[in-house]
Amino acid sequence: MTMERTALLKRQNRLIVQLLWIAAGLVFLNNLLSVRDPLAGAIILLACGGLALFMSYVVYTNRMVAATKYLALAGVHLTVFLFIEFTPGLLSYLAIYIGLFILGLYQDGRLVTMAGVFSVAISTYAFFMHRGLIFHDRYDNLWSLAALNFFIVLACVLLVLQAQFGYRLRRDLSEEETQ
Repeated sequence: MTMERTALLKRQNRLIVQLLWIAAGLVFLNNLLSVRDPLAGAIILLACGGLALFMSYVVYTNRMVAATKYLALAGVHLTVFLFIEFTPGLLSYLAIYIGLFILGLYQDGRLVTMAGVFSVAISTYAFFMHRGLIFHDRYDNLWSLAALNFFIVLACVLLVLQAQFGYRLRRDLSEEETQ
């Protein structure tokens, strides 16, 4: 990994950790204000806060620089899952897309593909476990689930294309600098 790529990855890791802290805080605050379940609040604090704390340590001490994005993948999807599980609703479901776009900041096609798989799994879980709380009655069949997951896949494809474009652009700029 080049020094340039390592520096970019360190900046991306710091941004993602900051966004993960914000997301964890918002999930906790949403639970506190709407559900007021102390057990759910404790689980959110321990799971999301613990992972965000560990990621902060790893990022700010420059350990596991390349592997941090996989911790971010786990952290973002854990946060989204807890959001859907403890405060099911349409806004909680839409957090799936926010998580995808946060991970899209890495501009890594493999990571986005993995995020897409986790997002489809969470979407399917939400559909079967919290259908009545998240989705309108019109969307109460398997065709609706297929359509919802199609939009997740479409978002992933667009993020992968964006990552490939960004990679080519950085490579071309680097080649121009060397000439």
